[in-house]
Amino acid sequence: MTSQRTLPGALAATLTAIVLLAAVGPARAREFEHRPTPAYPSAKAIAAAVRFLDTRAGRTSFAVVDSRGRVHGIRLYERFQTASVVKVMMLVAYLQMLKAHHRGLDSADTSLLYPMIHISDNEAASAVFAIVGEEAIARVARESGMTAYAPGVGWWAYTQTSAPDQARFFFALDRLIPPRFYGYARWLLSGIEPSQSWGIPPVARSGRGGRDPFQIFFKTGALPSEGLFNEVARLERGDVTFTIAVLTTGDPSMSYGEETIQGVAAALLARSP
Repeated sequence: MTSQRTLPGALAATLTAIVLLAAVGPARAREFEHRPTPAYPSAKAIAAAVRFLDTRAGRTSFAVVDSRGRVHGIRLYERFQTASVVKVMMLVAYLQMLKAHHRGLDSADTSLLYPMIHISDNEAASAVFAIVGEEAIARVARESGMTAYAPGVGWWAYTQTSAPDQARFFFALDRLIPPRFYGYARWLLSGIEPSQSWGIPPVARSGRGGRDPFQIFFKTGALPSEGLFNEVARLERGDVTFTIAVLTTGDPSMSYGEETIQGVAAALLARSP
């Protein structure tokens, strides 16, 4: 017997409509046809993440851009230092520069970009920052709609940002990165050194509740002397894409900061359909 999956798209859609009409009647069939796909993560999941974060020490904020492109979270107007999270903005600025110069990636480029993202190498990041310049980073901030961005004073890691700024930025990566380099950027952001893959990745990749795992593109950042631990991630599964940014400072330890970020991710994914 031929399964519906092997039928042409139009015929498969017609058969689906006929089956739905027979099952629920004309009025209910129209209701199902126009019913919007639920947002991901769900409102209950976001509320659970808010409750969890409110139990944690330090100054904290998180933002989600859900699968419909809407921003949710708590303490959305709080500014934080980015630490190494800003390296993704540097990556985007560098790839945009290559496009503007009509150049492809060569070994000199990858010798900087790969360690900057894969192992969060600060020397490579400083070299990239010197090449692209502060104005290129500011342009990326404007293009992604950031409202709390401010350049770092004395060091790029002191760049100021907010959780919604970073969540929107990661949601817009497919628009900001030149198509020629998008696959390379995704490869970098999905293959970060395991020792730096704490927080959101273990949750997203676990396939909680028997679901398929998410593909995750992310960057962590830390200034341990200030108890600052940040993470931003873009999660994709099928036709669902959403982003998470968790920013913290004043954490009593690195393990505490990592647990805070992982707990937010666990709350968001545990209750989502």
